[in-house]
Formats: sequence, structure tokens, C-alpha cells
Amino acid sequence: MKNTDDLTYRERVLPSIASLIPVLFVLPTAYLTLLPFSVQAGLVVGASITLAILASIWFAAPVVELGPDGFAVGDALLPLKFIASAEVVPADKSFEERGVKLSPAAYVRFQISVKTHVKIFIDDKNDPTPYWLIATRDPHRVVEVLTALKK
Repeated sequence: MKNTDDLTYRERVLPSIASLIPVLFVLPTAYLTLLPFSVQAGLVVGASITLAILASIWFAAPVVELGPDGFAVGDALLPLKFIASAEVVPADKSFEERGVKLSPAAYVRFQISVKTHVKIFIDDKNDPTPYWLIATRDPHRVVEVLTALKK
């Protein structure tokens, strides 16, 4: 979005803490692998790789923004005038929406371990994309803010 001062909603959709547990095994693995050569090298390399992985997870996490400019996910921006409606996809319907019900033309942005989504329908004759399906931890709030912005 151009102006972050006008944002009504902003969320970085990070994976759950439980899904990051495997990353914690990188440090002891690197330490044990390099232990025959150097204790310090194992600790430094293990810590460096662990921090690099955590940083990449942080920066790769989608950022959902809502404001007067529209609905943005990362670099993709959907102006408000092209949004027909939005609905919450609860966790129990999420698997179907990401699988058998997913349109091949839909714009999607998922996040590991986030089971709730928002489905935003597009009303633009020139755009073949029928809807956006976006992972969010608070889909009810996203729909609420989007509805308020459309008025």
C-alpha cells in the first residue's frame, strides 16, 4: 500500500509456534556434525543457519493489509471497487476450499498451520480471477473491515 498511515487492518500471517519446532533441531544437528572439527564452528554455524531460517520465515510470511487503497497481500493489490463480497472460510471448510473447491484461476496465499481463510469475490469483467483465497488468523475482522470500507 502507498500510505501505511491510512491502514485500517494489518496482519503478518506467521506460522504457529509448533510448526517452528523442527527449526530448533538445526542448531544441535550442526553442532553434532561439526563437533569432530570444532566446537565453536558447530555452535556458530548452527546458530547462523537457525537465525537465517527464522528470518526467511518472517520475511516470507504474507502481510495482509486493508485500507482506502484496497485489499493488499504482499505486492498484490485489489482495489475496493473490484471487490464484490467477502466471506469467512472456517477451519472445518478450509481443506475443501484449498483442494477440491479451489478454482485454478483463483489468487491464493496460504500459510502453513493457518486453517482459517477469507474468500474475496472479484467483480471485474477484465480479470479472469474469480476470487482471492487468503490465509488469515482473524477472518471475521478482515470481512468486517472490508465491509466497512466498501460503504
